[in-house]
This record gives sequence, structure tokens and C-alpha cells, in this order.
Amino acid sequence: MTVIEIIAVVFSLACIVLAVKKHFLNWPVGIIGTAAYMVLFYREKLYADMMLQLVFISQGIYGWYNWTRKQQNTETIEVEHLSVTQRIYTLLFIAGFSTLWFLILYNYTDASTPYVDALAATISLTANWLMAKKRTDNWILWILVDIIYIFLFYYKGLYLSSVTYTVFLILSIKGFIDWNKKSDIKRDSY
Repeated sequence: MTVIEIIAVVFSLACIVLAVKKHFLNWPVGIIGTAAYMVLFYREKLYADMMLQLVFISQGIYGWYNWTRKQQNTETIEVEHLSVTQRIYTLLFIAGFSTLWFLILYNYTDASTPYVDALAATISLTANWLMAKKRTDNWILWILVDIIYIFLFYYKGLYLSSVTYTVFLILSIKGFIDWNKKSDIKRDSY
């Protein structure tokens, strides 16, 4: 356990708690946790996850902007479900991009767990994008990737992060339940 891991964990936990509550401050708080994890992942040779943090910072800026725009004079963040077609495209993106990322990591780096690293990073990237777009389906992907990360971090000896991702898993389940029972959900028909 290092200071950088503690910073990453504290700010990332705060980010998820705020996201479950649909509070816009989840984005700037998350950017701090993301920057700390970027350093940690570099040290652990989890290069896909390290690069992912750069994307998360960009998505954090976009999400912060998107969540703070006025929504017809309401205080509530309106969320939507993905359509069946959008879900299929999302799964195809995850399969294709994680395979491409794996091939790059496997052939051109000394990544310690290239396929798991690529898959987890791709699912995280997709989940974060869906959260920024206010899609309830983001929580399903967060649940899946939290499970992957629990085992990956345990394997890498990052026990604090493994425990943290167990908490993230619980919060993601809560986020999924809360976002899906709210009356402010728009439903796509296609």
C-alpha cells in the first residue's frame, strides 16, 4: 500500500458515492482519483489501464460539462436506457476494441496481464462514456468490471485497491438500482 494508492482509493470512492447520488461533483473528484491511479498503474505495468486514465480525465471534463448544463430548469439529472440496438453495438465495441488493445499490449509492451488489462480497460472506458451520457446501462458494465478488477488487483498484490473495488461493486449495484427506479428515466423505443 502506497500513498498514491491511498489517494487514488479515497478520491475514487468519493467519486462513485457522488455518482450514485447523481451529483455533478463526482466528475472533478473522480479526475483527482484518476490521476493518482494513472501513476499507480504505470508502476504496476498495467499500461492499458494507465492509458485509460488519460481518457477518463477527458471524459471527466466532458461529463462535468454535460451534467452541469441546465436541464429544463430541473435539479434532477435525467437518465435514459440504451436501446437494444445500442446495447448490441456497445458489446461489439467492447469485444473488438479489447481484442485490438490486447494485441498491441501483448506484442509491443511488457504488460503483466495484457488480455485482462485490455478487457477491463475497455469495459471501464465504455461504462464511463455511458455514465457521461447519462445512460443507466453504465452500471451493468461497472458491476462487471468491478468484479474483474477485484481479482486483478488481488493477483497484483494491490490489496487496498481490491477491497476498494469490492466497495465499488456494492456501490455500482446500488447505482444500478437507484438509477433504474427513478421516475426521471427516458425510455428509448427502438
